[in-house]
Amino acid sequence: MIDDITALRESWSEVEPPSPDAQERARAALLARITERQATVPSRPERRRRRLLAWTWRSGLAALGAAALVAGVVAVGGLGPATPPARPAPYMASGPVAQTFELAAVHAETQPFSPPRPDQWTYVELRIVRGKLAQDKGQATRETTRSWQRADGRQSAVQIDGKLEVSTESSDLPQVMPPQDYPTLAGLPTDPRALLDWLRARSPSGKGDDGAPYLVIDSMLRDNVLPPGVKATLLRALALIPGVTRSGEPVDFDGRPAIAVGMVLDGWRREDILLDPTTHEFLGSRTVVVEDHTTPEGVTLKKGDVEVELVRVAGKVVDAPGRTG
Repeated sequence: MIDDITALRESWSEVEPPSPDAQERARAALLARITERQATVPSRPERRRRRLLAWTWRSGLAALGAAALVAGVVAVGGLGPATPPARPAPYMASGPVAQTFELAAVHAETQPFSPPRPDQWTYVELRIVRGKLAQDKGQATRETTRSWQRADGRQSAVQIDGKLEVSTESSDLPQVMPPQDYPTLAGLPTDPRALLDWLRARSPSGKGDDGAPYLVIDSMLRDNVLPPGVKATLLRALALIPGVTRSGEPVDFDGRPAIAVGMVLDGWRREDILLDPTTHEFLGSRTVVVEDHTTPEGVTLKKGDVEVELVRVAGKVVDAPGRTG
């Protein structure tokens, strides 16, 4: 009997057949999908009972614990080479979280992509909904952000109140974390463990705290237009971070079901990464209160409150700031 991959190889004569490694990843992804569905598909009565709520927002409640990492970028004194000198241990991860991120990584690797020219721009649009903390500070609870980054990293732009504001061109490449210029992003390590080590080495809290690398990866997935291989490596690196778990059932995210994979930080909030339950495409991020908490400003947050949602609406390469397609 001829299996599907062999039949594909014999009938597709115009291009090279999939490599053994690609075939193995495809098999692994298929097995992961089967295992995942067996573990998470609810019974019919549960499906009938489930009713979900809708929410949305931009830079994560991590503003309380790692503000600079999630709300924007942090200037650093030199990122250094993307690839660490030490040879990393082989990538190995297992369990439902690893299966979920492997499916997301395989999906990322299959997406069409053309690298931007140095004079082109990456465009990212986010839809935002904020909760009680924003209300207490008098901030808008709903907004849409549109931002552009020139591929060479020397210029950026943002649309504020319908007006496009373009930064002056920098003579030097800004050293920021998370990185935003395409050459640095494209040159990141392609081994998940090496990439995680690279992020840990640049974490302001040191190698012992994986909360910062987790938030940086979340920000990089949300706020950039990434090469497929880099995006896949970031997703696989998430599976190597201790304490990352996934929801047992789909959650509602921007009015659609989503898989929530996240990490509890500071003991009271969970920073979730949301994935499409069918394709495993990255959808955005959210902050959920997991324990009742009162902030230093006196704002009382209740368990189950969704304080921040960031929905990635668009991410593409464009020819100039202000353009969206």
